[in-house]
Amino acid sequence: MSKEEANAKEKIFQAAMELVAEGKNEQQITTREIASKAGVNLALVNYYYRSKENLLNRVVATMMSQIIEKSDPESRENEKSDANSQVKPDARERLRNMLITTANTAFKYHNICKIAISIELKSGCRNSCKMATPLLREIFTVCDETELNIIAMQLMIPFHHIVMNPEFYNTYLDTDFFDEEKRTQTIDRMIDHALTERVGEEQ
Repeated sequence: MSKEEANAKEKIFQAAMELVAEGKNEQQITTREIASKAGVNLALVNYYYRSKENLLNRVVATMMSQIIEKSDPESRENEKSDANSQVKPDARERLRNMLITTANTAFKYHNICKIAISIELKSGCRNSCKMATPLLREIFTVCDETELNIIAMQLMIPFHHIVMNPEFYNTYLDTDFFDEEKRTQTIDRMIDHALTERVGEEQ
């Protein structure tokens, strides 16, 4: 790729990132608008990124990495503490911490996360389920992989839909997902309901 091509590709990426940062959602952002903001030919967006969806996927992944790196120093400190401690939190507590931290990030950077989750839902939530499965494997030692995948889906898919449509679920679950304390309480209840029956089966 020539320097000129690399420059055009980067301009497209930065233009898409700026549009997402402005608060526009996936439907509001058009390929034409991206090309116009980048100052390039419309055809180059698909030439370099194959589709608008693929471009936004990359943009949001980059933004989420930056957000997590910037906003989660506490998590890194906890990891260091855990490494130096002889007592490691059990898998259920680590699963809870993962979901709570993810939820806090999702509602703090709601627009960006909605795009990320929209893309994740289209792919069947595979990436998020893969994050939960190793912890579920520690909790449910007799479950096979299919059962673990089902439990992961039972946890993650409702969680994603809540981020996508919090206003609806605020009413449905009688809570306020933009209130951190109430959100945490509801997520705790979701985890309890998803895991308690299975734990009973294993005992």
